[in-house]
Amino acid sequence: MSKLTQGTHVFFLNTTGQTPEVVKVACATSFNPGGDPAGEHDDTCLDSEEMEYIAGMRNPGTASLGLRPDPERDSHLTMWNLFRMNPSPKLAWAVGWSDGDVKPRFGQGVGAVTISAGGSGYENATVEFSAPEDADGVTATGVATVVNGEVTDIIITDPGSGYSEAPTVTITDSASGTGATATATLGDYGFVLPDSRTWFTMGGYISDFPFDFQTNALVEAEVSIRRTGGAQWHKKAA
Repeated sequence: MSKLTQGTHVFFLNTTGQTPEVVKVACATSFNPGGDPAGEHDDTCLDSEEMEYIAGMRNPGTASLGLRPDPERDSHLTMWNLFRMNPSPKLAWAVGWSDGDVKPRFGQGVGAVTISAGGSGYENATVEFSAPEDADGVTATGVATVVNGEVTDIIITDPGSGYSEAPTVTITDSASGTGATATATLGDYGFVLPDSRTWFTMGGYISDFPFDFQTNALVEAEVSIRRTGGAQWHKKAA
């Protein structure tokens, strides 16, 4: 079934203060996240009958957020102040679709893992992180590097989300490996997204916040958000 736009909410995560804050953009009138088209590389040979291309890296574009700026709305002033910072900080953005009305929360992911002891006898080491405290958080994942039976490194494959304390790290082995231990430390703050709503998420900094004054009209603004990476689309749970 097609989704209505009415009931859509735009949020951003402000981490510039002492305490992170999820901010709902008051009375957004439009939001266009822009695209991230793949680049192209010319792969044409001299004997080709037409041009041939292969896909290159994606190039994130610029999102636009429509507002009627109002100094009485705290979220509008917060966005303006973030825009005026030099440099304008990168923010996490989340668009909540009209199929729900819950607000996202925030938590941390795993930023790094330090090997305390490499152990011995490992062949197929498996890494497990404890679950985050937030029930809607995502458990971190990682893979171990084994050299001569010793665990030498753990590569984080998914930092997870929703942690308020560093998770415990458990290293097991299908063979006779024993003695390896590791310690996790938390990294950046990010959104924790309840699965009772569809979400679109991206990262980006506010690159422009122009005001538009016209005769016999409300003040308008088309805020530009320069995306700093890819986007994700999170389907609502059945």
